[in-house]
Amino acid sequence: MATPKIVLKIHLSRGILRELILQLHLILGLIAGLFLAILGLTGAVMAFEGDIDHWLHPERWYVTPGRRPLPENELVSVAQNRFKPARVFAVQFQRAANLAQVIRMTDGTLIYLNPYDGTVLGETVGTSTSDQVLIIIHQIHVRLIPDLQSTPELAVAGRFIVAMASLFMCLLIPTGLALWWRDKRAFFRSRATNFKIPWFTYFKDAHLAIGVYASLFLWVAAFTGILIGFDFGQNLFYMVTGTKQPAPLAPFQSTPVPEGKPLMTDQVLDIAQRAFPGASPSLMLMPLQPAAVFTVLMRVPEETSQNVHSSVMIDQFSGRVLDVRSYLTDSPGYRLLRLNRSIHNGDIFGLPSRILVSLSGLMLFALVVTGVVTWRKQASAPPQ
Repeated sequence: MATPKIVLKIHLSRGILRELILQLHLILGLIAGLFLAILGLTGAVMAFEGDIDHWLHPERWYVTPGRRPLPENELVSVAQNRFKPARVFAVQFQRAANLAQVIRMTDGTLIYLNPYDGTVLGETVGTSTSDQVLIIIHQIHVRLIPDLQSTPELAVAGRFIVAMASLFMCLLIPTGLALWWRDKRAFFRSRATNFKIPWFTYFKDAHLAIGVYASLFLWVAAFTGILIGFDFGQNLFYMVTGTKQPAPLAPFQSTPVPEGKPLMTDQVLDIAQRAFPGASPSLMLMPLQPAAVFTVLMRVPEETSQNVHSSVMIDQFSGRVLDVRSYLTDSPGYRLLRLNRSIHNGDIFGLPSRILVSLSGLMLFALVVTGVVTWRKQASAPPQ
């Protein structure tokens, strides 16, 4: 006779545990739901932050790759001669062979050049409308406000809320999986088998199915978001590796030569390539003053982020290499920090991972909507 009592106690304890998990899941979801919906939508857009302008303006971005690009001297001369008296300030090199080269002038003009024939594909001045929208979306995703400069206090609070929402999502996912485990439903029920299925049941089925399929990706996004949002995350990378944050670039100067002429850009790129073998140029900053230097940012294959850290500084007259900074040797903690960001925003594996991150953001938004509808319907249902 003792066995039924033991079974009854086990069933009661399981029921109480499930109810506690359900209440925790509901409370976390209701508190963080609005913020998670915002993060999901903005994150879905930000995954393609670097591609959206290409898609909106293909006529100035996409080119047909030729056998080899023109010498950089010729491309710089095209920009310099066409837009003088403005001077070339920076040259941006694209990672893809079918994208235009971008040259920034001192008056703020951006010139889009076909690197294979020197054709000017377009020009813009200042920040484009699409870039302004993307900046706003980025700020909302990171700090929940569209303008960082005008409301710095709110920006600090918004960053904390975003980090807390990521923490809540790290808890929502395991509690959701625990609730899912009883039914293990990962599909939609069909009216073909039961014509009496209520409409809101589809929202519940969608919530369960999306949650189980997206759980791993959303948990990774939430965990990496916590490490980005809280200050201890950045400190953790340096503490684990026993390293420090990289020091800012030290100022270097060229040695002026009376009536001397600066090196040609092709010479500078060749010097940078020899100083940093295995890397490719990402951005070249031109010296605008006699004592200024050429700064060439170099991308190593191991660096997955859109931004680059490695650089070579070159005397504009003698061509002497003044400084070489390498992403591979500067700071292991910094490399881990950048890797974490690459995982979070989808840069880690290029286009496939960006698609995955974008879809995960949309699924997070769908989870919030289906969860709220299911909760509202069940909360308003008459007691049995």
